[in-house]
Amino acid sequence: MGLSEFWQYFQRETEFHALETDSHYGNEEDVESEELLTKGRLARKSALPRAWICLTIANVIILSITIFLVFTATRSLPSNEKNAVLRPISWWSPILDDIEIPRYTTTLNGTLFALPEVSVAREEPSADNDVAWAQYEKVLTHVVTREQIIKLGKDPRTVARFNDEYWGMGDDAYMVQLDVMHQIHCLNLLRKAAFEDYPGYEPELDVKDKMWWIHLGHCTDILLQNLQCNANTEVLTLDWVEDRQAPWPDFSVNRKCRDFSALVDWQRENAVDPDKFDAMPVPTDAFVWPAPWKKQDYELGIKLGEHHEQEGEGLDDPHMHHNHRREGN
Repeated sequence: MGLSEFWQYFQRETEFHALETDSHYGNEEDVESEELLTKGRLARKSALPRAWICLTIANVIILSITIFLVFTATRSLPSNEKNAVLRPISWWSPILDDIEIPRYTTTLNGTLFALPEVSVAREEPSADNDVAWAQYEKVLTHVVTREQIIKLGKDPRTVARFNDEYWGMGDDAYMVQLDVMHQIHCLNLLRKAAFEDYPGYEPELDVKDKMWWIHLGHCTDILLQNLQCNANTEVLTLDWVEDRQAPWPDFSVNRKCRDFSALVDWQRENAVDPDKFDAMPVPTDAFVWPAPWKKQDYELGIKLGEHHEQEGEGLDDPHMHHNHRREGN
């Protein structure tokens, strides 16, 4: 029932019973008139509550629709919050609050053979190329608060803190690093392992003991997880190329990207002194987990399986030949 139809019904009901009772109001001694008067009053009493109930329901419906439309319109308005586009698809990070990360559109270089100007990844493996890679995988450390550690979904009781006597930062200073830098560290490790036999290239690699293979397996796994977690939806086109029976994929796809240089700049500008960090002693009141390479049941409180027992089987027992903390691993 529309509002106009409802109002006509309301008026018709009220007017009809009013006329019916008024036409017999003066003849109180007439029994038939008295009965009609009584029936008219009862009918009017029953019609009025029904009308008000219908009117109330209509008002509630209109109010609900109005609230829904206002809420929808408000959500569609541009947000003034930094990185509003990235937040729905990103876990909280201090960098999201600190800077607006630029985004841009580009075409990736997917050619099998190198372009005239090559990236650091397509340069010939060499000592100079290793230096270029080192600046990309440099993992620096940053300060966050206890509240921010909780926003990261971690337990402040076990996360490493900056010791106030050594750093002078107070008691609410915890350590974090950018995960993307660890991913580049892992990619660089796989690169060195892949090009180890390249003519004239002598990469600095750890002793290939059991821990070496465990480290390689970890890096391969973490990179795959990140690719799957951030799986893009772009598609490759295919082209015919002479001397091939199957179409050739065009890997130079158009992409929308985050500005990686903005992350590198933020890391450099907000990190603690790396030399002081490297010389930092373990605080006497620090929470210290058991070493997973000694007792391989748990790592940082996470129950381990037995696969690592087969990795590098036949080599010496695992031990650390490099400081993983310094490399951000």
